[in-house]
Amino acid sequence: MAKKQNLFDRFKENLSQKGLATGHQRILLAVSGGLDSMVMARLFSKSGISFAMAHCNFSLRGKDSDLDMAFVEQTSREMGAPFFCKIFDTKKYCMEAKLSVQEAARELRYLWLLETARENDYELVATAHHLDDSIETLLINMLRGTGIRGLAGIPEKTGNIIRPMLFAPRKDLEDYAREQRIEYRLDKSNLEEIYLRNRLRHKVVPILREINPGLDSVLQDFFDRMQATADLFDREVESEKARCIENENVGISISIAALLNHPVPGLLLYEFLRHYQFSPTVCRQLFDSLNGQPGKIFYSKTHQATKDRKKIFVIPLHPKEEQQEYKIDRVDCEIRHGKACFTFELKPKEFVETYTKEGFLACFDADKLLFPLTLRKVKPGDRIIPLGMKGKKKVSDLLTEKKIPVHNKFGTWVLVSGSRVIWVAGLRTSEDSKIDQGTRMVLSASLTDA
Repeated sequence: MAKKQNLFDRFKENLSQKGLATGHQRILLAVSGGLDSMVMARLFSKSGISFAMAHCNFSLRGKDSDLDMAFVEQTSREMGAPFFCKIFDTKKYCMEAKLSVQEAARELRYLWLLETARENDYELVATAHHLDDSIETLLINMLRGTGIRGLAGIPEKTGNIIRPMLFAPRKDLEDYAREQRIEYRLDKSNLEEIYLRNRLRHKVVPILREINPGLDSVLQDFFDRMQATADLFDREVESEKARCIENENVGISISIAALLNHPVPGLLLYEFLRHYQFSPTVCRQLFDSLNGQPGKIFYSKTHQATKDRKKIFVIPLHPKEEQQEYKIDRVDCEIRHGKACFTFELKPKEFVETYTKEGFLACFDADKLLFPLTLRKVKPGDRIIPLGMKGKKKVSDLLTEKKIPVHNKFGTWVLVSGSRVIWVAGLRTSEDSKIDQGTRMVLSASLTDA
């Protein structure tokens, strides 16, 4: 029977075979002080690769958190490695971001690690996730009803974050720490079974290893196959994006006809929308609505998706804008808002060469206007007397007739005199402010892209 390679040789081989890191790269190690990260630090130290140690103090375990930080700092000095640390008020962040403690700690950790690496010219960030972590992640994903990516466990590389220890089960790390007399800190929270991951770690995974003593090898091969399958699937999705999706001025649009022409349109829609934080449930509801009336809106935490006649429009949810209204007096002025540029000019009628009844250039009898005018976004209930008509018309009906997509309707600008809408920018002007034979002064308004 062939002798098993020692952990250090397997570590070097894994770095090389998977293309995770080279000897010329500088790597920032995420080190908690626990078994996994302390073994990783020792392996990097023996490898000769340039590295620094970064420690997150989440202020969750009282004095123990501070002792962990001091231990990692002392170890970095002994190894001659630069040391970075950050103390977080995790509980406060939990409340502000409305996240669980575990979610908040993970978010804070990765944001800080990436920022620290960037600011100090480290090309990669390494975490000490090992094979047991990947097995537990697989089980958690399955319990939550995962897709193909969830079956691949923890990825070995995400952007410039590498996980070079995924080849090794925790037992191998324990054996190596004992052989090399590597000191590490114990986190008692890893023993508490209130967390799902801990219950799987201490109860379920040991039973699976008892049922199949070769579980580690079997699942390593399984993760590789699932990752290859996920990569193949991603290429198919990217190909379909080119066929179904167009970039809009704001957000994207998905062709409903092109989507429904795919053999599994519901799955494809989810793949298009998951990057915008839409849940599987919301994606199913949206898909079920495709044969219904246009106008229904679906939300994620960051975006809204509107089902229109032929397309699904996906746009970001913006915070409420501070400036939604502008005042225009009897003077020439220019107003810029995002990409929109409005120009207002006041001049005698004889100097106005042309004007349009509707569209991006409009002219008004200045003496029929109540200054200052208000330029703002359209509101529900707004009405206008369109040029050439006698009765009022809802601006929303006008937008519908002009086939303005639902998601764009409340991004339309209107010019208001007193309580009267006199211009739906880019579309129509009003009858009650038109130029006639008695007009002396004209206010011209134009809309262009800035």
